[in-house]
Amino acid sequence: MNEPCRNAKSTCIESNMYGFYRDIWEWGASVCSVINEKVSPFDFGEAAKYEIPKTLETEIHHYLTPYTLHPKGGYVAYLSNGRVWGSSGSILTSEGKLIFDLSPEYDGKQNRMLTLEEHPALDQRKMKEELQIEGTAAALTFCGSHNYFHWLYDVLPRLGMLRILNIPFQYLIMNPNPHGTFVKETLSMFGVSESSVIRTGDDREIRADRLVVPSVMMNSHYPPWTTSILRTFMLPGRDTAAHSPSRIFISRSKASVRHIVNEGEVIRLLEAYGFILVCLEDWSIAQQIQLFASAKAIVSPHGAGLSNLAFCEKGTLVVEIFHIRHVVPTYWMISNHNKLDYYMMYGQGAGTTQDLFAGLEDFMVDLDRLEQTLCLAGLNKQVT
Repeated sequence: MNEPCRNAKSTCIESNMYGFYRDIWEWGASVCSVINEKVSPFDFGEAAKYEIPKTLETEIHHYLTPYTLHPKGGYVAYLSNGRVWGSSGSILTSEGKLIFDLSPEYDGKQNRMLTLEEHPALDQRKMKEELQIEGTAAALTFCGSHNYFHWLYDVLPRLGMLRILNIPFQYLIMNPNPHGTFVKETLSMFGVSESSVIRTGDDREIRADRLVVPSVMMNSHYPPWTTSILRTFMLPGRDTAAHSPSRIFISRSKASVRHIVNEGEVIRLLEAYGFILVCLEDWSIAQQIQLFASAKAIVSPHGAGLSNLAFCEKGTLVVEIFHIRHVVPTYWMISNHNKLDYYMMYGQGAGTTQDLFAGLEDFMVDLDRLEQTLCLAGLNKQVT
């Protein structure tokens, strides 16, 4: 038992004044003789099988190529006198060392995740406020939790881990979130009151007698279990009284970025096929769950609203439209989890903002290409 501890400590590179562990297993081995500090593995179950999208496109982005992945890396960590630092909620040990795999950081200016060497917790620790929590607190922090997808897939499944393992806690430590409506509503579906939540902050370090931290879903490549646990806790809370058209088009007209420039023409085309325009901002989470659970066909530009594909029934037809320079496999992934009938096509950049990150850029949809994709999917115009 002692030899692994010595080896683990020797691999921890302390190139700064605080030091770090690259992952929870390195930390766990280093404290293996300390009482009440441990790491419990968590089994995410079945392998994920991803099939190639159906499409008219001759070149499919390599993010969407088929593969099979056996999920691994799940765990729940228990840290005595653990710390949560800064607004993003970086996880620190009792002696102040960063645990990197529990503390992802995103650079919004460069639109990428930061490397370990770039992590701000390594050399920026001037806190104006230190908050001590008596008892057990569960940390569910994630740098992108204000985004609906990351809330659903990087925060709530970790709460689901605590729930199904019956791990007790008095408080939840979470990031500040401007979208309080979906936070409050979804926490309620998991049986948690928002009054138990303690928020991180730029000038705050939170310390708990016992800190419980489930593993980050992103590090396990979002296994099918993540979609399954969302369905378990959230489907029972859907609003069955909500009007639920069978064919829906998800509009981004109320979003701040990545609009379809010719959306009016797209809507007129889709209306001929019986699609109904939906702005998800106008719907509660319970209504959105019902909407997607009842839909037979969904057309949408790439966007966080498609996280609700988690609630679709097997075989639901999905057409996702990507900006040609911004292809992210997130909702293809969810579609494979639920065995949906998934199609994709590219939209073209509007050409007016060449220096803008493509994920923020508006784009055009080729109407002929869209109609051909609908035909490929077996959809026919509806007689009025």
